[in-house]
Amino acid sequence: MATIENFATVRYTSGGVEATRVSNLAEIALESSAILTKTPLSPVYEEEDTLTYILSIQNTSGAALTNLRVEDDLGTFPFGTTELTPLTYAGNAILLIDGQIATAQLDVDSSSPSELIFTVASLPAGATANIVYNARINEFAPLGLNATVVNTATLSADAECVDGTASATVRVVSGADISVLKQMSPNPVVCGDTLTYSIQIYNYGNEAAENVRLTDVFNPAPESITVTRNGVSVPATDYTYENGVLTVPADTADGDTVPAATFTRNPETGEVTVTPGMVEYIITGTI
Repeated sequence: MATIENFATVRYTSGGVEATRVSNLAEIALESSAILTKTPLSPVYEEEDTLTYILSIQNTSGAALTNLRVEDDLGTFPFGTTELTPLTYAGNAILLIDGQIATAQLDVDSSSPSELIFTVASLPAGATANIVYNARINEFAPLGLNATVVNTATLSADAECVDGTASATVRVVSGADISVLKQMSPNPVVCGDTLTYSIQIYNYGNEAAENVRLTDVFNPAPESITVTRNGVSVPATDYTYENGVLTVPADTADGDTVPAATFTRNPETGEVTVTPGMVEYIITGTI
């Protein structure tokens, strides 16, 4: 919002001498003829999510506005001597004017990977335009705990009194993201031989998974089992194995912890690589 400042000067003659007097400085606020707001439909994001944003332009003037231009920076931020953009335009932009589809009046320039430009041909007096579009979380978006993506839109138009900015902030989903992979070897196995079960518990999230307890129901149930965790033998007192059902750690022991993933940004390309936290259990027994 701009400010109009103004003062007046009075020149006069008194007793043959010219003099000047200056008034006080008068100030008023100059508001834009249009109000811009930006709203994400979801306040949070995950890796490779597609987010929906709504750009809203309200014409508060008594005349139609033409060639309204909204420039969205798609969250671009500095990185070393360059810039990274964490959002990629995913298309499907639509325009509604006072709730009615008017996409024919919308022009979308997505030629730049770091900027998105929307142009609305005309907006009647008192009307509201809503531009709805999708953007994908890409390989440059931060994924660590408490990370955010902030993108800012800037409004302009043919009229000199149209300006404004609006920002939207989305936060990365916080928590553990567990994936479990189980394998058996050898294949095939001969009855009476030793069978090895490997179970990897991966955490792709930005917080540790706590109180983790693994239950495995074997059929047929192996005999004389041994259990290791990340290569370290687990004492029989720290797990239970009854009727072919393994629980580790035992219900009477503290639960396990799978550490959070590590997020590393390539110093040259800026891409974020996810290395999951991992706990591996190896169970061996005779079939």
